[in-house]
Amino acid sequence: MDLMWNKTATEKNDGSVGDVMPMCIFVICIAFVMISFADCVRLINVKASVSQVSRQYILKMETYGYLTEGDRDNLIDSLAEAGLTNISLAGTDMSEVGYGNEIKLYISGSTEEGYEIREFRTSTAKY
Repeated sequence: MDLMWNKTATEKNDGSVGDVMPMCIFVICIAFVMISFADCVRLINVKASVSQVSRQYILKMETYGYLTEGDRDNLIDSLAEAGLTNISLAGTDMSEVGYGNEIKLYISGSTEEGYEIREFRTSTAKY
């Protein structure tokens, strides 16, 4: 028995590509899934940032009754920092609406990959 153990321990087995191929395919597939997942997470992060910025500015709009010129510029800068391009605020209240009236904030833009992001917020003027 000792001779057989030593003999098989020192012998080399013939290998084949078929033994390694499934592992290589698996590693390539996992790498593809990880890259896709990272891209999706980044897109979700941009949407969450835009949502947070819009909430911040609708609260400011409640105070003044509209989106002021300075806040508009700061909003566009904040959205650009969040990763939005081609930013449009069409439909946003840019003039005073009066106490107790509804104020609207419309944000639309796109990411670098071309995905369109839209955000709509309403509140009541409380100035």
